[in-house]
Amino acid sequence: MIEAGTLIVKILENQKVERIFCVPGESYLSVMNGLQNTSIETILCKHEGGASMMAEADGKLSGRPGIAFVTRGPGATNAASGVHIAQQDSTPMILFVGQIEKEMYGRDAFQEVNYQEFFGGMSKLVIEVQEANRLSEIISRAYHTAMSGRPGPVVIALPENMLTEKVDEKPVDFIKKINSGPSSKDLALYIEEMKKAQNPIIIVGGSVWSEESSKNLEKISEILNVPIYTSHRRQSFFDNFHKNYAGDLGLAVNPEIIKNIKKSDFITILGGRLSENPSQAFTLLNIPEHNTKLAHIHPSPEEIGKIYKPEIGIASSPIVFVESLRITLESFDLNFKKESSNFREIYNDWINMNLNAPNNGVDLTQGIRELKDKLDDDTIITNGAGNYAVWVHRLFRFKKYNTQLAPISGSMGYGMPAGIAAKLKHKNREVVVFAGDGCFQMTSNEFATAVQFNIGIIVIVVDNEMYGTIRMHQHKNYKGKYKHTGLVNPDFVQLANSMGGKGFSVHKTEDFVKSFFKASEWSKKYSLPTLLHVKTGSEMVLPGKRFDQL
Repeated sequence: MIEAGTLIVKILENQKVERIFCVPGESYLSVMNGLQNTSIETILCKHEGGASMMAEADGKLSGRPGIAFVTRGPGATNAASGVHIAQQDSTPMILFVGQIEKEMYGRDAFQEVNYQEFFGGMSKLVIEVQEANRLSEIISRAYHTAMSGRPGPVVIALPENMLTEKVDEKPVDFIKKINSGPSSKDLALYIEEMKKAQNPIIIVGGSVWSEESSKNLEKISEILNVPIYTSHRRQSFFDNFHKNYAGDLGLAVNPEIIKNIKKSDFITILGGRLSENPSQAFTLLNIPEHNTKLAHIHPSPEEIGKIYKPEIGIASSPIVFVESLRITLESFDLNFKKESSNFREIYNDWINMNLNAPNNGVDLTQGIRELKDKLDDDTIITNGAGNYAVWVHRLFRFKKYNTQLAPISGSMGYGMPAGIAAKLKHKNREVVVFAGDGCFQMTSNEFATAVQFNIGIIVIVVDNEMYGTIRMHQHKNYKGKYKHTGLVNPDFVQLANSMGGKGFSVHKTEDFVKSFFKASEWSKKYSLPTLLHVKTGSEMVLPGKRFDQL
């Protein structure tokens, strides 16, 4: 007989969980006791929001649920930010939440929260475990729910006195993901439409993807002679150096891309939902019926037709779909000659465009352009939200799958915890975190987590002394009225040093790359995080664009 808390740990061991992210709490002490002797690494975070974001990022990287544990009440509400990211980004994740004792329910007990009401709108499943002998059943259900259809978060509440019950229950074995696939009729119909189309395009996105899928899509694009666009913050889903890569759909998108997509006579949405940002506020396609043919391939049938009415709707894992399509196409000698298109020229012109530099401060455009060519192809780039991220997305080129971690949800503070999760998962790869000054301060306390666990990430803080995105919207809508968006920042170098890492100041463009590699060398030597405090000034609002040019 073992305590229920220990049973949970054994179930997670069977799921080959490498690590969990948590902030400790007395409401799940039994689980913490079970974690004393286990192969699972426990990452002790400084805030529940950081823990849940790390778990979400871990889910992005593995394709299986990232795991976080937090305590009841304020611990759970703090963790909501990561749950919301998992919902918007379609990431498998399980948040275990300590709960009041069963006998206390409904009395507004200390830190009592109705988790169904609180998390219900942003989770695929919220469930409380009333009986310890049902833990295997419920966690099995949670795994299946988090990974099936459109992936997403599951919240499991654990009453404190349930966790201390003694159980003689077998921990459930490894839970496999169930994948759907296209029928032969689906494939035949799709290929027939591709044959008839003169200028088809494919937009790849969503969260169900793999390195092998990326290679399969490359082969498909070569056979079909079709351009591939990536959805918002999914640039590493397809090799950006491939001859058929046409660019990404996101914020501050290349207007020529929009023109090309609108001219297409057959559009495939592969894996994603083409939601607000990639669809340019739902203006890219007509709703519900577009004026040209549309195919939508998504693992969840509920998402197909939810916004756009497709000519072809296929409920399939994108991974299975591209593998099946490649095999089918290779088995026939088919000719897919299409109209010549300038999509590659448009992409190259956009990323190589001569962009205006600021009159003072670090020129982020020049800095990133010089840096990107010196990084290894498997370097992982993470960021949160803010206008600084537009530089990152526009100027970096991603060659390998899952080397970009960024929140579709637009959550500030994401880059720091995501970078920690990435470095823990890929210890021998460089991990670079980009954050604005406002963005970084949302989760800057997790820099201390990186120190505690010897996580050698490099954090680049882009300091323009304001909440730049909101200032941009103030300028557009209420020109001249800029109160409430200016920031008085700490000395980020001293902040990093005080936590046990090392900070570097960058005031000149020519020092940006040199300082980066000094930081990289120090991080590798000591297995500790470093920080570059990059002073850009407040002149530029977007790459090549000043506020007075809006």
